[in-house]
Amino acid sequence: MTPRTSDVGRVLATFAVSAMAAGVVCSPLVAERAVESVSFADHLGVVPVEVSVTHNGTSTLDTGVFGRLYWDRTGAGGFGALLRITGPPQADGDSLAAYASPGFLKTSTAFIDDPSAVARAYGEELRSRALITFWRLELVVALVGGVLLTLVLRGRPPFPGASWRRRAGICLVVGAAATASSVVTAVWLFHQWDGNAPVEDALPLPGVPGVSLSSSQSLEIAAQVRPFVEKNTRRIRERSDAYAAAVSTSLAAELADPVLTLDPRPGEQIVLAEADTQGSFVGQRVREAIYAVLRERLGDDAIAVRTISGDVTSNGTVAEASYVHAEAGTLPGTPLIVVKGDHDTATTLAQLDDEGIVNPHLDPVEVDGLRVVAGNDPTFKTLFGGTVVNDSGTTQAEIGAAVRMVVDPDLDGEVPAMVVLLHQPGSVDGYLGVDALDLVDDVDTTTSTTPREDGVPDVPPGIVNIGHLHDSSSPVVLWNTDTDDVTWTVVNQLGTAGGVEENPTFNRFSTPFSTPLKDLSVQLQYVDVATGLQTGYVELTAGPSGTVTVSGRTDLGLPLVGR
Repeated sequence: MTPRTSDVGRVLATFAVSAMAAGVVCSPLVAERAVESVSFADHLGVVPVEVSVTHNGTSTLDTGVFGRLYWDRTGAGGFGALLRITGPPQADGDSLAAYASPGFLKTSTAFIDDPSAVARAYGEELRSRALITFWRLELVVALVGGVLLTLVLRGRPPFPGASWRRRAGICLVVGAAATASSVVTAVWLFHQWDGNAPVEDALPLPGVPGVSLSSSQSLEIAAQVRPFVEKNTRRIRERSDAYAAAVSTSLAAELADPVLTLDPRPGEQIVLAEADTQGSFVGQRVREAIYAVLRERLGDDAIAVRTISGDVTSNGTVAEASYVHAEAGTLPGTPLIVVKGDHDTATTLAQLDDEGIVNPHLDPVEVDGLRVVAGNDPTFKTLFGGTVVNDSGTTQAEIGAAVRMVVDPDLDGEVPAMVVLLHQPGSVDGYLGVDALDLVDDVDTTTSTTPREDGVPDVPPGIVNIGHLHDSSSPVVLWNTDTDDVTWTVVNQLGTAGGVEENPTFNRFSTPFSTPLKDLSVQLQYVDVATGLQTGYVELTAGPSGTVTVSGRTDLGLPLVGR
């Protein structure tokens, strides 16, 4: 080993040890800084909030002009969440009238129905962000400390004249003293932190254990409003229970029809297709009951996969983690594949991933012989449509064309056709290579089993499922007749599987806990596993009154060998 190589090795070793020592010594200070500084922006319904950490024995909602609401609930280590409203509801305008809007009422409903679910979601997010902040700061401290100590020591071990035992002892004493100093400083900073200050202005809300307010005026208003809120909350739950019972009774009567045939034919499996669930707990609860009945009737293996064509959530917030968790359990044991809609966000995608729900954005996956691919919606629309944001610069048509580029080469050779999940009709334009979906709408839907020239250039065979409109329509069969091997592509415009109103008004709007305002609809799509082609469908709807309608099977495409 040359002297130069030896010097470099000594410097690197000194840096590594110094960086490790700096990280260990400063870790108490880094932890304190990470906890104190962690925060993130979110929307609770349509109300923008900043979420951070407190350690005063409560979780707090800071409304600003109306004071603070304290809730005597904390998580591990006594840490609670501080939600500070940072602006007016961002959905129905910027005036004070927005505080009486559907969006604001929906936000209140989230607290009324299950505040613990919101607290759990925020607690997990804060914990995750605090850990990320801690390790980032530790990395910075280790790098900076390692460089500085290496420069001071000039790449040589400390105390060069001492024996290694004495040197180790001195380093241990110095390190312990520095670490103790770091701990004392961190504790002092923690006690000086505003989030650690005790609550001194809490006025208990009569009849609601663990809840208090900081303003006597707000307390008086809350005391007067509470009976009204409790009455309406109870009424919402009673109506939801009645709706679920009505659906169950009507479904049983509908399925008792001896003429109704739902079983897949030999060689077929079912894709259970949904769209626009949009955070409706009532819709999720009803579909869970419906699917349990269908599974009992059809058998465990008949339904190969569930798909949701966008808008799983209503606003893509951290607080909706509890809904994503519920949706994941709607049909246990059956894979769920989704595409991002314009009410979903990167937060939604992370929540889906945490629950094992697949989002195959431009990356096909295979489930029980069926191939599925998705093209995530590049836009985000606020809860009541007040703002549409597209930071990506990608248009709907471009995302459809991107999916087409993935599908075309993937279908070379003897490969089953693809189930394509898109959200908005505009993205179908790009996928099909047409200027407007109106061209597809003009195709004669009465020829769903007879090949014809439809004026649309051949497209990849398979299924295209879309949502967004909250109203279902009859599937459109596009015939691929440019070769001797005739295939077909079925474009399915799905309705809302949450029964959610997409055009809310002041006195008509959906909440996560209210009964559906529109038909709750799902589609059973029968697929020939060998070819991936859709061979039929059944539409199942549950109306706002709870009346269930199950259509008879409608065949699509040509008869296939083995059916």
